[in-house]
Amino acid sequence: MLKNRVLTALILTPLAIAAILFLPDLWFALLWGVVIAVCAWEWSNLAGLATIPARGGFLAVCVGVMTSYQLWAGDMEEWLAWPVVAWWFALSILLREIPAKLVDIKYPLPIKLLVGWFVLVSAWVLMVWTQYNLGPTQLLYLFMLVWVADIAAYFAGKRWGFTKLAPEISPGKTAEGLYGALAAVVFFSLGVAAILYLTESGSFIAFSWVQLGLFVLLSIVTVLTSVVGDLFESLVKRVRGIKDSGDILPGHGGLLDRLDSVIAAVSVYYAGSKLLEIFFR
Repeated sequence: MLKNRVLTALILTPLAIAAILFLPDLWFALLWGVVIAVCAWEWSNLAGLATIPARGGFLAVCVGVMTSYQLWAGDMEEWLAWPVVAWWFALSILLREIPAKLVDIKYPLPIKLLVGWFVLVSAWVLMVWTQYNLGPTQLLYLFMLVWVADIAAYFAGKRWGFTKLAPEISPGKTAEGLYGALAAVVFFSLGVAAILYLTESGSFIAFSWVQLGLFVLLSIVTVLTSVVGDLFESLVKRVRGIKDSGDILPGHGGLLDRLDSVIAAVSVYYAGSKLLEIFFR
């Protein structure tokens, strides 16, 4: 299992980095749209749609909204991220306070489809905005932040983990793994800030200690939100009674299994970067 995960990661990670850094904005938006479309197909199964036409209908709705982006986006950039941030914040409280009740609730199919549509389409929009407004380097930092946290959480949890983080939802995750992830993120963000400063690129050319602290804080909150995204997908899978969202990635399951963290994290990362005026370029 671990061998397959490592091999898949070794193949996909360089491709993801190349796509982020070198694809023009339009091609990146199209590629990310394809990824979200696959996630929408997987979500249709998680929601409980049983037939191919029904699942195709949900996929068509998501793709249709994304392809008509220019018609409805308008001036939404200034506020769209915040309802998404509010969603993940409210969900984090519920996952913390009533995890067992969340598992036992019988969710109506329309609600599950609406939630999936909201989460996936907003993730596509915010990722495209991050690429276009903040730049590919800053977008790459988001992905690397989540990757570093994920790797650190895995090994810290394996070595020291014994306190279950949310046993009703995801028995494998531990509080010690989360602490390891947050510690790694602090060091990683400080290292990136130092590199940006030493190379005299971005807004860290003459950074203040306050700005540096805000950058580290944003990185921490982004990773905490990524954990909420991971737990949310685990909740959805537990309610559905399946282990993986799909089988497209050997050792990882489906695309949602691999991207749930970054799908959640991009909202806080984009909104926070804009609010705190943290720009690499």
